[in-house]
Amino acid sequence: MERLREWKRFGTEQLIAANWKIVVENYVDAYHLKHLHSASLSMYDHDRIESSWHGPHFAFWEPLAEDYAASVEQLSRLPLIDDIPRERMGAWVPMLFPGIGFGETESTWSLFHVVPLGPDRTRVVTRTKIAPVPNWRIGLQWLRSGALWQRPRRKYQGDPSKDPLASGDFMLEDKLVCEQQQRSLGSPHLRHGPSAQVGEQPVRRHQEIVLKWLDGSNGTDTVPSVPSDA
Repeated sequence: MERLREWKRFGTEQLIAANWKIVVENYVDAYHLKHLHSASLSMYDHDRIESSWHGPHFAFWEPLAEDYAASVEQLSRLPLIDDIPRERMGAWVPMLFPGIGFGETESTWSLFHVVPLGPDRTRVVTRTKIAPVPNWRIGLQWLRSGALWQRPRRKYQGDPSKDPLASGDFMLEDKLVCEQQQRSLGSPHLRHGPSAQVGEQPVRRHQEIVLKWLDGSNGTDTVPSVPSDA
């Protein structure tokens, strides 16, 4: 990681009208990837996710989708990070408790910093590093991969300026659902329904870890087992 170079162009900062815990739970919830990001993150095989907890810290990995993997040297938007073993290329997504995430792919290494600003307001700052190659190599790779990246990669047809689900930007898609979830908390019709036993287990466990810290029993040697609602 230390030999990579930061690329300012990929750095972002955005305000999300949601509590920081909702943002973190979105980050650790691999269950939603196949549904919400079916187009914007189609490069990865969401059916083969591997996830684990390490104390209060979470991580998951998913491999490249088969078609993308077959031509990744051409289709990758940026030059590949050349010391990643081919069989372990994919998306590595750790989240260090309480809110420092990393997004590590075949061509990027990103920091994802969740900063609470209020009960319903969060700042998310991202910084991205890429392979230490000259700018002409980046431009060349951008052109080579154009067949994939110039096509609309949006979940729904529509006006991208008005509908985040028509943007093809997975971060805008996540921002939308986090804000929608925050709004639902203020609804008199809010009810807690069942959650998926395996797919949404990380969300339940994250909530349990937060509760441990709130009540002062913030030991991190063990993470309690959280029963499924379904």
